Amino acid sequence: MPAATAEQAMLDAARDEFERYGIRRTNMDDVAKRAGISRSTLYRRFPNKDALVEMLILREAGLFFDQLDVVARELDPARAVVECFARGIELTREIPLLGRILESEPELMVEVATRTEGAPIAVTSVRVAATLRHSGAEMPEEDLLAVSEILIRVAMSLMLLPHGQLDTADPAAVRRYAERYLARLVW
Repeated sequence: MPAATAEQAMLDAARDEFERYGIRRTNMDDVAKRAGISRSTLYRRFPNKDALVEMLILREAGLFFDQLDVVARELDPARAVVECFARGIELTREIPLLGRILESEPELMVEVATRTEGAPIAVTSVRVAATLRHSGAEMPEEDLLAVSEILIRVAMSLMLLPHGQLDTADPAAVRRYAERYLARLVW
């Protein structure tokens, strides 16, 4: 089996175990067993559970943002903000791993977001900025990155603390919120 395929199988096994039992309750033995490999094989690729979790979250975040890139295609920047924000909120309920983390271990979202001095937020901000640039955003790069970071931080806040003025379970309310408050940030 090629190394990339083996790594994907390990990450898939980790995702399945984490969805079922949570990240904290799952150990590397559980992941190795589900993947059908030895513990030593798993440890050769991922020296510890933190490294496995980080790689899995990076992969899953990439898939999440790939979906938002598709949503933003052929939309102007303001509409891209609205539609991507609305779809992103929906995805937080549709992705089992994310749902499991938010339900039982929400503090892990904060840990991952703040690890290595905020690098995950910086990486996702660059990804959001690129999507908005493809949608025609004409802002200076520094401003676009700042707006992208604001959008990421608002979305994370709503994921971690969903009960407030905005009913995140109501897609129409989410769109109105994004149109009224967030779309005007980008030009």
